[in-house]
Amino acid sequence: MQQERAQLHEEAQKLKEEIQLLNTAINTCQQQLPATGVPITRQRFDHMREKFREYVCTQTLQNWKFWIFSIIMEPLFESYNGMVSTASVEDLCRSTLTWMDQHCSLPALRPMVLSSLRLLSTTTAILTDPSLLPEQATLAVTQGDPAAALDHSLQPAPRQ
Repeated sequence: MQQERAQLHEEAQKLKEEIQLLNTAINTCQQQLPATGVPITRQRFDHMREKFREYVCTQTLQNWKFWIFSIIMEPLFESYNGMVSTASVEDLCRSTLTWMDQHCSLPALRPMVLSSLRLLSTTTAILTDPSLLPEQATLAVTQGDPAAALDHSLQPAPRQ
């Protein structure tokens, strides 16, 4: 039993040393990664952003309420777009899981949603005259600026 115990102790020591070597290798690999995360090409980033905006425009013109949803979702989309790699299936899975851990927890989502709602409440008439929101949503996606939609909808209508 003493001999077996000594053998198990020796095996445990070897495993601890192996763990230490693997941790060192992991740290070395992590230090070689770019500081901003997974390298994403600017062209892909801009293309995805444009596709998102086109989709928001199409959906908003069908139902103005989608625009409100898009305001809440845009920061989440931007973080996903900037962090998730599609270089390979493995990269996609790994970077998506990392993104979810960092950006989809309640502590991360709460301030993001609050900021989006603050933007909505300061760039539209949702708090003062919610009946203007459908028009503002349509103007925002056709003109590309929610603040412009607010400015336009607060001005008096032209007399005919």
